[in-house]
Amino acid sequence: MKKYFVLLGLAFSLLAVSCSKNNGDDDPEIVNPEGSVQVSGDIKTNTTWTADKIYNLKGYVYVTDGATLTIEPGTIIKGDKASKATLVITRGSKISAIGTVDKPIVFTSGVAAGARREGDWGGLILLGKAKHNKGVSNRIEGGLTPTAGGDEAKYIQFGGTDDADNSGTLKYVRVEYAGIPFSVDNEINGITFGAVGSGTTIDYVQVYRSGDDAFEWFGGSVNAKHLIATGTWDDDFDTDNGFSGKIQFALAQRFPLVADQSGSNGFESDNDPDGLNIVPQTSAIFSNVTVVGPLASASTKINGFYQHAAQIRRNSAISTFNSIFTGFPDGIYIDDTKVATAGATTTNYTAGRLSFENNLIYGITGQDIKGNKGAIEATLRATNSFVAGSWANVLLTSPYKYSSDIAAAANVGRPDFTLAASSVAATGALFTNAKVADAFFEKVAYKGAFGTTDWTAGWANFDPQVLPYTTPGAVK
Repeated sequence: MKKYFVLLGLAFSLLAVSCSKNNGDDDPEIVNPEGSVQVSGDIKTNTTWTADKIYNLKGYVYVTDGATLTIEPGTIIKGDKASKATLVITRGSKISAIGTVDKPIVFTSGVAAGARREGDWGGLILLGKAKHNKGVSNRIEGGLTPTAGGDEAKYIQFGGTDDADNSGTLKYVRVEYAGIPFSVDNEINGITFGAVGSGTTIDYVQVYRSGDDAFEWFGGSVNAKHLIATGTWDDDFDTDNGFSGKIQFALAQRFPLVADQSGSNGFESDNDPDGLNIVPQTSAIFSNVTVVGPLASASTKINGFYQHAAQIRRNSAISTFNSIFTGFPDGIYIDDTKVATAGATTTNYTAGRLSFENNLIYGITGQDIKGNKGAIEATLRATNSFVAGSWANVLLTSPYKYSSDIAAAANVGRPDFTLAASSVAATGALFTNAKVADAFFEKVAYKGAFGTTDWTAGWANFDPQVLPYTTPGAVK
């Protein structure tokens, strides 16, 4: 798209520059005098991107050959729509993107302010060497093509045996308007984790308006805290293929009219696409999650593709504790419709491999619980609170404020997901289950992602459409 190559407000044109490709050229980039950099091809040696430049990704950009890409606080990286720009950290390579509250690192659309939307570019993909229940030669989804028709194992495959593998650090990072479709139901996510290991650090990361899932994990063991999914098209948190990581303090806010034809959920989880009895089994553990669904009341007009607050299916055994789910057509669905062994997902729950405990589920307009109710309903109701006719606003301070390009004027503003006065979520969190007893999980008193402190303040942005992103370092 031509407008990708124009930085509004600056009186210059971009010069064509690129990273080295598989042709022996070791010059990673050329910078024009005004500080705008076009990046394409492979990054094969340790490289640093600095906040005094804007980096424009074109096509599939791969960090390869064990290289580390370091990105300074406050750096802006834009993705080109026409070439499906995507940044891929391949197996054995690393990203060190460590922003700060005042200077977050921003990956965003190359489209001009006012015209951006989900799917404007590919997204961020991390590929690692941790375990995956389909083995060590898995091809990441999204239609990626190796540089110059090169080696798939080098560029787009992932998986291994090292659950402590380290793909680097993402901290105080925003990924906006990513998730471009390669074909129907074959999109790149906001951030994709392919068998990423626990040596990787993920903390304070926002995905805004992804054109597929916000965060998707395919196997691996990476842990994360302080995640935000805003205005996602498909699912907010999608876990597959033996993912065994731990997540605490995660937020999702849905836009009422934005959903995917494949069916949009807060959580979606599979062991694998066929529900096989393969190991490692998907067994991720979530605690202190807040999912604000599309419904602010029973009369809210929403997209008809919305489905469940949490759909756990295909023999998954993820666990969720101390969390808040509000405003979906249906609540929790323990789904046995596609499993190799009849009733496998339900059996995971009754056997304790799958836990759903001490959660608040408010404002479900359809079925609170779906699945084999005779086996699961009594226990789910005894260990969670299902409250009909009440919504997120009785629990949270101001959860129904949205970006200016999405909402009517009365609903425009910065949302506040901290606890409302007298919120029943202020107390009652429990960490007695062995799954959440270890030191990773902070033993807070409150349910959901927030107490009275807003950890999104300063670095996250809930209305980036208004930001020009034409001046290096101007991320606010």
